[in-house]
Amino acid sequence: MNKPANYLRQPVTLAGNARLYRAIVSLPQQMASGAPDERIVFFESKSEQGVGAYLESVLEKVWCVDTKGWCEDGYIYNINSARELHEQSLNDSDGPSDLMLFETGGGGNGIEAIGPNRTHYAQTDVVDMFVTPRVARRLRDALDAIELARADEARRRKAG
Repeated sequence: MNKPANYLRQPVTLAGNARLYRAIVSLPQQMASGAPDERIVFFESKSEQGVGAYLESVLEKVWCVDTKGWCEDGYIYNINSARELHEQSLNDSDGPSDLMLFETGGGGNGIEAIGPNRTHYAQTDVVDMFVTPRVARRLRDALDAIELARADEARRRKAG
């Protein structure tokens, strides 16, 4: 599919029908696969109020578990809008990039550190998306770009 040249320059928030959020969900022990298990969860909400309770209700329906109180208990945390994530980004760029939505930290020389700013990004296998199809496509495109950057970084290290 051919995409316009400014495809990734337009904020992903323009693609959806509501406000885009990202949260970190730490799975309770009965749901985790051994070691502590965290998910990066994207979701859309029409309201800015009560987004934590809203996410609890979405996860309860989708994962078929009782999630009431997960925000209070610390299982759901760091709920940020896409705008907040862009403002908190570790990368200086010419404007919002969908990649910024996946930033989880930065620094160091480990294999997770990518690019000149040594940015850490969420990995595809820990990302869940409860969003409209157009937003999901944009987020998947950003994840693909991150995986390409990871592969480039691995080749650079191997050659260097």
